[in-house]
This record gives sequence, structure tokens and C-alpha cells, in this order.
Amino acid sequence: MLRQTAGSTKRAKRVRRPTAKMDYITAYCMIIPPLIVLGIFVFWPLYESLSKSLTDWNFYNTTFVGLKNYQVALRNPIFRRSFGNIVKYVLISLPIGIILPFLFAHCVRHMRGLYADMSKTALYIPSIISGVIASVIFLFIFDFQGGLLNNAIRTLGGTKYNFMAHGTSALLCIIFTSFWSGFGHSTLYMLAGLNNIPDTYYEAAALDGCGGFRRMIYITIPCMRNIFLLSLVNGIRGTLMMMELPLLMTNGGPNNATITPVLYIYKMFSDSAVSMGYVLACSVMMMVFSVAFTAVSFFLIKPDKSME
Repeated sequence: MLRQTAGSTKRAKRVRRPTAKMDYITAYCMIIPPLIVLGIFVFWPLYESLSKSLTDWNFYNTTFVGLKNYQVALRNPIFRRSFGNIVKYVLISLPIGIILPFLFAHCVRHMRGLYADMSKTALYIPSIISGVIASVIFLFIFDFQGGLLNNAIRTLGGTKYNFMAHGTSALLCIIFTSFWSGFGHSTLYMLAGLNNIPDTYYEAAALDGCGGFRRMIYITIPCMRNIFLLSLVNGIRGTLMMMELPLLMTNGGPNNATITPVLYIYKMFSDSAVSMGYVLACSVMMMVFSVAFTAVSFFLIKPDKSME
């Protein structure tokens, strides 16, 4: 009996070895192609950017300058101001971009039939419009000479106001345009999160005598934690990468009041007198800032596991 057991164990090992070997081969065959793609399009360009950012490079000649490009960028008042503008964008646009879609999603959730379908469709239409078209639309609205808003102000007896000639108003115009473009997307995210909350939670709370406000505070908001984090990270990423709206609406003005780091890097890249090493150094700092900002967001608001 022991001999039969030992023999069967040996045969089982012999059978398993080829299968395990094939599993390893299959796994490596599936992993290697993505690694090659990442190496070609991510790791190698990243390495080249880091190495070239330490040089005075103009596509033809390369001179090693160490950290000089980073020092020049950090001393540049326009580059520093672009990061300050990004902080303003984030502090103003993110609370509005999370709270208003959340409240509006509540309204849409209680709609039924044709009104609900029409509301969802109307909400999503701005999201499919490109930033170029959105900037042109709102330039027609905020224009000083023939803008719709100034025409309405003049009709009501007021004085026309040049929104794009003042730093604060130009910044708010860009934030409003960005909010209009992403409002539908954010609202649908919120609506999906609200629909994912089990109705039994609200039924149990109602039996305990909780009103609508307390149900929102103790049930809805905690269950929407992951959606809030997703909206926060998407909002930060979109704000850090913003270039189209400031470029087309104000070109970074007035007096660099609306310039962003990406727009500044684009302008430096377009200037033939500026070293490409300096442009790459600015890009590397922008990348580090983006990663750090996102990491801090994940650290402060840790995602919860799914309820299912």
C-alpha cells in the first residue's frame, strides 16, 4: 500500500512539473510585451528627460550643467507664479466641482421617466465638447465689446466690464468654463455612487427616526468616500494639466495672472532661444509636483473597500 502511495505521488509530481513550467512560460509571455511597451514609451523617455534636464541641450549640442536648469527655473518668477495660479485653481474649483455635482446628482436621482433621461443627456453634452470649442463659446459670452454678458449688463443699465483684462475676473472666467465642461462627468460619477448605496441603509435609518439631513451626513457621505476621492484626484490631475483654456482665453494674461505650468512650459518650448534642457527641467518638476499632490490626496483621504 505504501509503495502504491509513493508511486502515485511521484507520478503526480511528474504530471505537475510540465504544467507548472507552462504556467511560468505563459505568465512571462503575457508580462514581457507590456514591459517592452512601457520601456520604450515610458521608462526610456523618462530617463532621457532626466538626463537631458541636466544639460544645456539644443538638439545639436549638449553641455552638462548639472542642476543649473532647476535653479534657474525655481528662481524664475513666472514659473513660480504659475504654480501659485494652480493652487488658486485647485482651491476654488475643486470644492465647487465636488459639492455642486453631488447636490445635483441627488436631484437627478429622484427624477423618473423622461425627465431623468433628458437630464442625464443634457448633463453629459458639455463633456463631449473639446476645450477649444468651450473656450470660444465662453469668449463670446465674456467678450468686452459684443459679449452676451456685457450686453445683458448694459441692457440692465450697468457699465460694461472687461473680464479678461483683470487677473481675478479672468481667473474666475477660466474656472467657470472648466467647471461647465466637467460638470456633467462629475455629476454622473456622483449619480453612479448614489445608486450603489443599498436602500436598506436608508430604510433602517428611517425606522430609527433619522431625517434626510442626518441620513446624508451619516450614510450618504461616508458611502461616497471613494467617489469623492476619484473626483478629487481627477480634478487635481485636470487642473495641473490645464493649458487649452488659459492659452485660448487669455494666453496666460493679464500679467501672467492665469498662466499655468503646462502653458509656461509650452511657451518656453516654442521659444527658440530657450534651452531644451531648461524646458525638460521644468517638465520634470511639474511631474514631481503632480505625483506628490496626488500621493498626498490618497494619503489624506484613504479609499475604502467596496461594500459588496
